[in-house]
Amino acid sequence: MAAEASNTDSKNVVYDRSLGGVVRDATQAFIPLKVFYTPEDIEDVDYERDLADPGCYPFTRGIYPRMFRDRLWIKSFIVSYSTPEETNAAFKDYLASGQTGLRLLCDLPTQTGIDPDHPSAWNSMLCGGISSYALETYERMLDGLPLENVDYELAHMGISSFLCFYSYLVAMMEKRGLDVSSLRGAAINDPFRAKIVYACPDFPTEIARRLCLDLIEFSVRNTPKWKAYAPNGVDPQQSGMTAVQETAHVLGVATAIYTDMINERKITLDEIGPTVFSMDAESDFFETICKFRAARRMWAKIAKEKLGATTARAQSLRIGIRTSGLSLQTQKPLNNAARVTLQILSCVLGGVNSVDASSIDEAIGLPSKEARTFNLDAQHIVTHEANVPLVADPLGGSYYVEWLTNQIEEGANEILRTIEENGGMWACLESGWLRQQIDSSRMRVQAEINEGKRLIVGVNAFEGEEGPINRAIEDCAYKVPSKKLRDRTIADIKKLRATRDQERVNATIKELYRATREGRNVVRATIEASKAGVTVGEVVGVIRMAYGYGYDPLNQIDAPAFIANLSGGN
Repeated sequence: MAAEASNTDSKNVVYDRSLGGVVRDATQAFIPLKVFYTPEDIEDVDYERDLADPGCYPFTRGIYPRMFRDRLWIKSFIVSYSTPEETNAAFKDYLASGQTGLRLLCDLPTQTGIDPDHPSAWNSMLCGGISSYALETYERMLDGLPLENVDYELAHMGISSFLCFYSYLVAMMEKRGLDVSSLRGAAINDPFRAKIVYACPDFPTEIARRLCLDLIEFSVRNTPKWKAYAPNGVDPQQSGMTAVQETAHVLGVATAIYTDMINERKITLDEIGPTVFSMDAESDFFETICKFRAARRMWAKIAKEKLGATTARAQSLRIGIRTSGLSLQTQKPLNNAARVTLQILSCVLGGVNSVDASSIDEAIGLPSKEARTFNLDAQHIVTHEANVPLVADPLGGSYYVEWLTNQIEEGANEILRTIEENGGMWACLESGWLRQQIDSSRMRVQAEINEGKRLIVGVNAFEGEEGPINRAIEDCAYKVPSKKLRDRTIADIKKLRATRDQERVNATIKELYRATREGRNVVRATIEASKAGVTVGEVVGVIRMAYGYGYDPLNQIDAPAFIANLSGGN
C-alpha cells in the first residue's frame, strides 16, 4: 500500500512507478468505474430531453442561459464569534474582502431552543457562535450593516432557530421602516435534517413540520425574495450519506414538504418560485460535479410532472453548497488548501449558485481571518485568473461526465422508489430508516479507510512530517470563551427580562399561544413577541405548551409564572 511504501527504509528505497498508485476503482459513493468512456456509454442520452442548453429545461447544464457571465455565485460563509460586537466587526471586514452573503449562526444552546441561563447551557455557551437569545443581540450583531440588497443565510440546527431569527430580521426591518419584501436570502429550515442528524430537542416532528410550513407560507406572502426552506444534504452527507443518497434525500425532502404546502396551504410551486437545495461538495471531483447536474435535472422533472409547476422559475433549482468540513484534517492542515480549492472548482464547474467554502484551519478551531480571506481569494482566482466561469457547463458532453450524471440519477431514483415503498419520507423519518442509511454508509466508508482502500493524504497515507507552515496553522486553535464572557451573557439576559415591558410581553406571548392552539400561522405572533423582548427559550416553551408538551425541551426547568398561567387561562 502507499502508506507502507512511504515508510520504506531510506537505504532500501524501491523506485516503483506504482508507488502512490490508485487503490480503488469506484467513486466515493461506491459507483464502479471503467478505465475510460466512449459514445456507447451515453448512446441513450438525448440532447434536448436530457441536457438542453444552459437556462433551458431540464436545467442540467445550469439555470441561466449565460450562467456566470451575467452573475457570479454568492460567496458566503458562516461568521459567528463569541460576541455580537466581534461578529459585527468580522462581517464588515469580510464584506470589504469580497464576501457577498452573510451566513448567520449561534451557539449550540440557542440552536437547541434554550436560553443562556438554562442549567444545560453553560458548557457550550458562546462556543461556535454568539448567544442570540433575543432581538437585541441581532441588533448589535448587524449594527451598521444593510438589511436590504444583501443575501442573509440561516444555517442553524433546530426549527426554533429559523422561526426566531427570521422573525428578528423582519422585526429589524420593520423597526427601521424598511420594506420587508426586499429581504433576501435563505434558511435551511429542514425538519428532516434537524431530527436525523442532530436529534434536536426543541420541537417534536409534528411541531417542526407545522412551523416549517408556517415559515414558507408567511415568506411567500410577505418576503418573496427570501427562501424560507432549503432542504439540506450537507449535514446528512457529512454524517455518512453518499452523494447518491444525498441527492435522493434532498429531492425526497423537498417533494414531501412542497406536497404538504400545496395540499394544506394551497400555495403552488409557481407562487413559491425557484427552489433552493443546500448540498455538500465532497472531495470526489467529478462525482460532485455530476451530483449537481443530476439534482437540477431530477428536480425539474419532479417540479413539472409531480408538483404541477408550470413556469421555468418554479422548475429550476438553485444550489447553495458548503464545501466538505468532513474532508478537512488536523494532520498536515496545509493540505486542506488543496482540498478546499478543488471543491470550490467542482462547484463552479457544476454550476452552483452559492458557495460557502470551509476553511483550511476549520478542523482545528474556528477559522482565522487569514483562512477566511483565502476562501474568498481562491474563488477570485478561479474566476479572474483561471477564467473557469467564462463558459457555462464546460464539461458538458464529456462521455464520463454524462454517464456519471446518469448513474447518480438512476441511483437516486432507486432510493426514492424504496422510500415510497416504505411509506414516504415522513414515515421513513419516524421509523429511523433515514438514519439507518447514514449509519450503514458511514460504517462502510470507515471500513475502507481502515483497510487502506480509501486513502486520506496525511492521515492513512503519505503522512510525512509537518513543517513550520502546518504548525502555524495549528496555532490558530479557537480558545474557549472566558468565564467572564459567559457571566456577562447571563447578566445581559437577566437585565433584559428585568427591564422589558412586562405587559407587552404578556400580550405577545398570549397571542403566540393562541395562534399556535388555533392552528393559525405563528410567524407574525413571533415577530411581535421578539419586538417585546421575548427570548428564544420563551418562544419555544410557549409553542410547546400550546401543543400540550412541557415548557422545557430538556425537562430541567419549569415555565416562568407569567407563561405557566397561559394553559390555565385559555
